[in-house]
Amino acid sequence: MICKKIPIQTENSAEDTYLETYILEDFLDGAPEWKRPLVLICPGGAYAMTSNREAEPVALQLNAMGYHAAVLRYSCAPAVYPAALHEMALSMKYLRDQAQQWHIDPDRILVMGFSAGGHLAASYGVFWQEPHMGEAAGCAPEYLRPQGLILCYPVISSDEKIAHTESIRNLLGDSYEALKEKMSLEKQVTDQVPKTFIWHTFEDATVPFWNSFRFVQALGEKNIPVEYHLYPRGIHGLSLATENVAHQDKSTVEEGCQSWMPLLKSWIMRNFGL
Repeated sequence: MICKKIPIQTENSAEDTYLETYILEDFLDGAPEWKRPLVLICPGGAYAMTSNREAEPVALQLNAMGYHAAVLRYSCAPAVYPAALHEMALSMKYLRDQAQQWHIDPDRILVMGFSAGGHLAASYGVFWQEPHMGEAAGCAPEYLRPQGLILCYPVISSDEKIAHTESIRNLLGDSYEALKEKMSLEKQVTDQVPKTFIWHTFEDATVPFWNSFRFVQALGEKNIPVEYHLYPRGIHGLSLATENVAHQDKSTVEEGCQSWMPLLKSWIMRNFGL
């Protein structure tokens, strides 16, 4: 496996932002045209930090399915928008530049995010084609296009009735009033957003499921294919919902939600193959 820590810095980035790779090597003994999809993971943490529970453990599960993975430790408060979004663009460019050497299929790079990381991933899916993204990465916007989104109990809306306001305020800082409408991503969906897989829980009291529900509705209105799983039980921040990533009090162990990863594998296989 190729495990590297690559500094990712753009204007206004925090000091320690980096991309960590989990790249599978050729375990098929020289098979011709050996290429695999890659999933770029954005852990959650309210734009105040990036969670370890939603980083390497998830990357290793994706590796076990046969996919490359990478984790972006993006800028958080006091860094503000669009630092993390531009870091996403730089990460996508870096991975596409390495595609041939690392057996990444450049046409099958997916973006995954949890909670506030889900907001970042969804923001990338919504805004990747904006001119400032290509300018930040030093490439044509088309080079930055993600092929799919994977959103896990994501922050989506800035509507204060359902928003995780702490995340949006951390993201925007002093620009909260000026930019909060733009950061309500259910209002920004266009036909350029890629096909999407989303899961959430009905009991999530931190980021209410209405966030993902509204995004699904917006995708449907643009005729963008989406697979949505709403589980009846489970608190916020489940990650894999298994014992090995559980909080000490085991509150994040939720057997009923553990099917999300097999369901994701099925979705990737149907849409992107191995």
